[in-house]
Amino acid sequence: MLDDTLGGKIAFYNQPRFVDDPYHPAGFTGTFAFSSHRRIPEIFHAFLQRHFGQYRIRRVPIEDINAIMNELWEGPGSLEKIFRLENDMYNSGKEVKFTAADLAVMKQKLPEEDEEEVAVKESV
Repeated sequence: MLDDTLGGKIAFYNQPRFVDDPYHPAGFTGTFAFSSHRRIPEIFHAFLQRHFGQYRIRRVPIEDINAIMNELWEGPGSLEKIFRLENDMYNSGKEVKFTAADLAVMKQKLPEEDEEEVAVKESV
């Protein structure tokens, strides 16, 4: 499933407007030192969820997140590496753990389906 969108995702984020921007994750040249889980760019969430096997990345110590990101990050253009690793983990069947609380929150966020009553016409 991820293979279908991987090429497009990589092409999109490898555009010069992202790779040349040091304030965008694709163009980041430094060392990661996230101080809070809320400061982790959303673009890394799926990779971190797969890598650590936890749906809620806030359950993973921030030091562990910084360590893996710094181990893998080689500068601008490394986002492709992150996407490919995420795709490989997905294809190998690496699971993400969901708790009952996670599922309850997701269920609340789903839009309610409109249950329209369908009139049944009886033929005479």
